[in-house]
Parts: sequence; C-alpha cells; structure tokens
Amino acid sequence: MGAPTSSATIEFPSSAIDEEIRKLLEEDGVRFKSSPGLELDSPAYDLETEINEDGVFYLNNPEARYGEFADLEELFVQKGIPFDRTSGMDWNCPPERRIFRPGDPNFDYYFPLDSDAYEPVVSVAKIRELLALPMPTHEIQAYLEKDFPAYPPLTDWVKEESAP
Repeated sequence: MGAPTSSATIEFPSSAIDEEIRKLLEEDGVRFKSSPGLELDSPAYDLETEINEDGVFYLNNPEARYGEFADLEELFVQKGIPFDRTSGMDWNCPPERRIFRPGDPNFDYYFPLDSDAYEPVVSVAKIRELLALPMPTHEIQAYLEKDFPAYPPLTDWVKEESAP
C-alpha cells in the first residue's frame, strides 16, 4: 500500500526554476516544451500547470503524496525561494497552507484550514476567551499576529526580483 495522497497546490516564482528544480518538477509530471525554456507542455497525469502573467508558477496535483511536494519544498527552503503550498483534506490530516518567505529569520508558517472554505481556522473558544479580557481588541490583534501572521504575497517577491 502506498502513501496516502490528497490534492496539493504549490506556487512559486517561475524565475527560480533552475536545472535542479526543473528535474524535480519533471519527476512530478510537469512537462516543458523545450530545454532550457520554460514554456509548458501538456502535463502527465491529471496535473494542472501554469505560469501566470505575474511570473508565478502554479502546480496542482490531485494526488500528491501526503498532500505535499516534500522534495521540492525542502529544496526551496535550502535555496531561499518563497512558495505557497495548499494541501487538501487527507483521510487522516485536515487541509493546511504552508507559506515560506526567505529572510532573517525565515518566515515558514503552517496554517490549518477549514475543509469547506479553505480559509485559516480560528478557534471560537480562543476568541471567546479573549473577548472576556479587559482590552479584547488588543488581545485579539495579538492572537492573530502570533497565530496568523501577515506575509507578503508571492507577486511582491516576483516584482522585487524583476525590478532594475
């Protein structure tokens, strides 16, 4: 019996694709029309691939192992390449989003997601607890900053890379 699978999507700057990343993408079923170009061909299996107008590479695999791109994600972290990964519901794991942004320190965060709306899960019990405090607005803000920190979108990263 193989590893459990679920859908997963990963997005990252297409400009980051080098030979090592390209090899991992091809092992996952991504097909390119020519070498060394980045023009996409029809992918293998039921993958969806796209390089959007913002320069962000999009890959969706409906049967990703454990709902992740483990080797690719590890390589991105090693190389300091930002990415967003969203995993679907697995038979034993709720959906989650992983956001990685390089920096000092790196921003590497996992958000649990609601299985219907795919939005971050906020604890109602925690919100009620915070509302009972003397300064609930401040406490709720601190909770959100700690458990759901803000992060720059990938398109900001791509724009910074292409700026002269």
